[in-house]
Amino acid sequence: MNLIEHYVNLRLAYQGYKEEENIETTTGEISQYLSCTMRNTNISMKKMMEFGYLQWKPQKGRGRKSTLLFYLSLQEAAINNVQRLLTEKNFEEAYSYIMSIQFPQLIKEKLLHNMHSHFGLKSITHSTGRRDTLKIPQSMKIHTLDPAFVGIVHEAHIVQHIFDPLVRYDRESKSYTPGIALAWEENDGKEWTFYLRKGVMFHHGRVLQAKDVQYTLERLRTNKEIPYHTLFECVENVTMIDDITIQVTLKKPNYMFLDVMSSFFSSIIPHDVEIDLLKPIGTGPYQVEKNEEHLLVLEAFSQHFQGRPFLDTIEVWHMPNLKEQPYKKEEVVYSAEHETATYQELGSFFFVFNLKKNGFHHNKDFRVAFQQIIDPLNLVEKLGYPRQFPAYSFRLDRSKQIVNHLHNDLQQAKKLLSLSGYEGQMLKVATFNFKEAKEDMEWLKVHCQQIGLNIEVSVIQASEIYEKKVFGLYDVIYTGETFEINEELSLYMMYSSDNSVLRMALDSKTKQQIDEKLNCLISLDDLNKRSAGFQKIEDWLREEAYIVQTYHTIEEQNYHKALKGIEVSGYGMPDLRSLWVKPDTESSSSYSIYIP
Repeated sequence: MNLIEHYVNLRLAYQGYKEEENIETTTGEISQYLSCTMRNTNISMKKMMEFGYLQWKPQKGRGRKSTLLFYLSLQEAAINNVQRLLTEKNFEEAYSYIMSIQFPQLIKEKLLHNMHSHFGLKSITHSTGRRDTLKIPQSMKIHTLDPAFVGIVHEAHIVQHIFDPLVRYDRESKSYTPGIALAWEENDGKEWTFYLRKGVMFHHGRVLQAKDVQYTLERLRTNKEIPYHTLFECVENVTMIDDITIQVTLKKPNYMFLDVMSSFFSSIIPHDVEIDLLKPIGTGPYQVEKNEEHLLVLEAFSQHFQGRPFLDTIEVWHMPNLKEQPYKKEEVVYSAEHETATYQELGSFFFVFNLKKNGFHHNKDFRVAFQQIIDPLNLVEKLGYPRQFPAYSFRLDRSKQIVNHLHNDLQQAKKLLSLSGYEGQMLKVATFNFKEAKEDMEWLKVHCQQIGLNIEVSVIQASEIYEKKVFGLYDVIYTGETFEINEELSLYMMYSSDNSVLRMALDSKTKQQIDEKLNCLISLDDLNKRSAGFQKIEDWLREEAYIVQTYHTIEEQNYHKALKGIEVSGYGMPDLRSLWVKPDTESSSSYSIYIP
């Protein structure tokens, strides 16, 4: 063990003492903390004194106490040791050290925060050629890579690189491009035939066949545990015409079936291998090489049917508390070699009233009074980045059209609150554990006080909201909905899936009304009419004040100019398959790059 590491262990053992505070101890006690013999303990203590880490006055004789005095703080020592590991060993050794040692929380957060400069892209030229490795920090832990059960955007982003769907959605043209399916045909929106590419390879070395598509769709249709299984209840039969042709017959016309088949949760999985939640097998441009507690490693799949991706390795590191220690703008190094790109995230933040819980919030006057309190423009101006534009719709283009549509009036809010029969009861609000939501709740408390509305805010983990007992405790949920690039599909999923927070909050009567509207609009063979149908559902929910939107967000990313091919998904994250690096003249180069 290195000397500075010995010092850290010793400092941890006596962390209740300050620097330059006398500590009475014995050589035997210190020997135990250092896991050394008495002889090696004396040698190590003398070296620490020579380096100026501490002062040590040993005393001989039974019962006689020695004196120990520290000069170097635990934080300074830990930072020095982590830097040593980064220099002498590697990133993984340093990270594992931070996570395995029982540092105080503030020190651990500081050490993790200092690791940011080591993320990014590194190009190294070996005798066998150049390798490009991208290290990405991620605050959210990955729980599953099964595309059918993905629950957070970070998981969805990774899944999109491990798997492929039959078709892909093109945002610019609002149309579809070939994926695993080379071509397709439809008959009255009820019968869909897909013609598969030949030679599409799974990561385990087998060629994809129509049977894999059939297996995938049957799993999505019959497994009621899958969050979006309701989107596949329309499927009546899945028939293999031959090894590369599959026909799907629906119970009724559904012109959004291609939208559904273009999403990550419709990714094709092999029929002959039970899916591994953490190391699944797909056909995508990257395959899972390693997936451990704090590290996910993806390797380029050279046999991908649309070509091998440029980046050889992608490492996704779980960095706890990144939301509490965010990448502040002033900390990003801006230089001539860097440029900042700003991307619009699709979707919005919003409040939704829990209609399954009894209470005064079932009174429309009360809900409209709450709606009058929420001034999206003021919220954006007061709290700033990453809040970019006040939301009056889930869709930004619509929000921009109706920016002056809703007028906030606190006097009117007070009047409506009185009309509702409100008598000072506590409105229980739940939100999730991330920085922006907490800030928004502080803003909300101030504005509720202005009209005499009492609120109690609870910050919960995202996973807790799916527990009925927890969900039933709250009158209002404050959350955000991040859309895919296909906004119509995202709206369809949000309104129809029992896994969406919005639908979870609605009572059976309201859900039935929404389902009737959805069944009508998916039968329309006209994108504009379907889009208008989704808008009518949203307008109705907002007019009833079941939902109250707040703002749309942006994502700022700092890139080295050597990084090319940057294309961003609706989740505000880059498409890793399109990234490439303009080579440097040096044989080994590092490019600092921030990817959320």
